[in-house]
Amino acid sequence: MCRTVEGKVHGVLTDYDLSLWTALDQARPGTPKQRTGTPPFMANGLLNGDDSLHLYRHDVESFFYVMLILATHYEIQAPKGKGGGVRMRKGKHHFQRWFDMPNYDTLAAAKSSYFRTNFEIPEVAPSFKDFYGWLLELQMSFACGFLVRRPQLLPLKGGGFLKIEGQACCCGGGTSVFDEETLGGHITYSTIVEPTRHLTGELEGLIIRYNPPPSSPSKSTGTAQACA
Repeated sequence: MCRTVEGKVHGVLTDYDLSLWTALDQARPGTPKQRTGTPPFMANGLLNGDDSLHLYRHDVESFFYVMLILATHYEIQAPKGKGGGVRMRKGKHHFQRWFDMPNYDTLAAAKSSYFRTNFEIPEVAPSFKDFYGWLLELQMSFACGFLVRRPQLLPLKGGGFLKIEGQACCCGGGTSVFDEETLGGHITYSTIVEPTRHLTGELEGLIIRYNPPPSSPSKSTGTAQACA
């Protein structure tokens, strides 16, 4: 939903038409009861059952997928007569296979692989080029959160691997006790808001109604080391 107020376009993300107040707590245990939305845009942990409770970070993850698909699969065309609007791009669509997966488990595996092996965003449409930096920061936040949740070897472009131990991460952050609510401190409201402070192009000056001050990076309690 968009409105123009005092010459500025204001967008509001909302989908509460048929909603009602409820508590997502232990009174509704079990992953199947927490799964909501369209599978390609659903959080990885809800797809494969790793997470039994729907948390705020799952909505942030879905927000990332929506932005990612929109920016890489679609283009905004200038109106010509009755034409124009958002149209599917021609050529290869990087994430089309997410829409073709036969079940939740294979889709979850594909998403997990994406965060483990990709630290860059595929080419975005020219219309969405100003979203690139925002997308990249969100992607890195999730990738680091998943890495500290399940320590593993991260392949490096120049050869060898980066070994993640304890709660350390190549991006900083992490706590002695892993916080599922924020994916180890990597996914909070500020994860979405802070990248907007340095957007450029058409998105420069984007107004966030609730805009907390920048948070300082937390100190890591583990170690990260490169290994051949």
